[in-house]
Amino acid sequence: MQKRGISCLCILIQHTNTGIMRILAILSLTLVLFLYSCSTLNLGAEKNSPLLPYIENNQVGFLDMNLNREIRPRFQFLPNENWPYRFSEGLAAISVAGKVGYIERDGDIKVKPQFDRGYNFSEGLALVRVGGKYGYIDKSGRYKIDPELYDARSFRNGLAPAKKTAGSNWGYIDRDGEYIIEPRFLDAYEFSGKHALVQTPTHREWGYINTDGEIVIKDKFREAKSFSEGLAAVQLEFMQWGYIDTTGFVRIESKFLEAGPFSEGKAAVAMPENNQNLDEKLYGYINRRGRFIIPPRFEEAYAFSEGRARVMLGGKYGYIDENGKLIADPIYDSAWDFHGGYGLVQLGNKYGYINKDGIFVIEPLS
Repeated sequence: MQKRGISCLCILIQHTNTGIMRILAILSLTLVLFLYSCSTLNLGAEKNSPLLPYIENNQVGFLDMNLNREIRPRFQFLPNENWPYRFSEGLAAISVAGKVGYIERDGDIKVKPQFDRGYNFSEGLALVRVGGKYGYIDKSGRYKIDPELYDARSFRNGLAPAKKTAGSNWGYIDRDGEYIIEPRFLDAYEFSGKHALVQTPTHREWGYINTDGEIVIKDKFREAKSFSEGLAAVQLEFMQWGYIDTTGFVRIESKFLEAGPFSEGKAAVAMPENNQNLDEKLYGYINRRGRFIIPPRFEEAYAFSEGRARVMLGGKYGYIDENGKLIADPIYDSAWDFHGGYGLVQLGNKYGYINKDGIFVIEPLS
């Protein structure tokens, strides 16, 4: 009996050890998979993290999110509509000797500088201008649509506004350059969601179309802007601005002298400085109900980005937080939206970066 008991105990211990080994093997495999997924996520995050343009000796380079040099300064600084240079879909438009090309995130030139103008990639294509005409290139630099257009804008929802000649109307082309929505508009903008802002020739008023080219919000507005966060600023009664939703219903009544797009749940709008002077205006911010959450007191105001917004006081730019508190005094000649946690600012002919507390992290350089 004693030997049999010892034998059973040994078998039990053996099975127990086998079970423990299996559990340890499963835990080890789980840990390896977890660490691999974390490294993959980190690589993906690094690949998609913003690179910040900076200027040194009048040349442009790029910094990573830790403000370490990622691409040494060697590109021409041109304060045009592309500044500050941004990466989009893995490429950034840069200038060399007055011509625009595109670089990869490691700084290598992907598309040789050859264009008079070049814009950010959108849906795999970039709008470029050469010889006074517009066309579209792919990421290899090959023309997908030859530069034969008098004017054009970027692709959204597979369609781009374009006009062929100076006297022709705007329509919408596909990626082959064929008109999907026939040219019949005096002006036309990119799609924002399912709607695009267009101006019709009948009364030169603005309305909105869908991707089939059908007018889904009647062209009855003297002025209008594209949709943002489900609302669009339109000029209504007494030439004042309000907001409509995507059905055309007026969500915020017309009472503003000017109105900007919604961003992060807020929109910059202008009101008269006082009842005696209706021409002078001050800007503040409203919520989606049209109520002021930051009272009008700024000479200019722009959309929120990453919890901060550019404003102007005394002819200079500063930044406010979501409560309207100044986090950076208005001392800058120019300023741009926060991007990747930092705001690019200009003092004289020098450019630097501040953090969200308004403290310089990169002193102004030229």
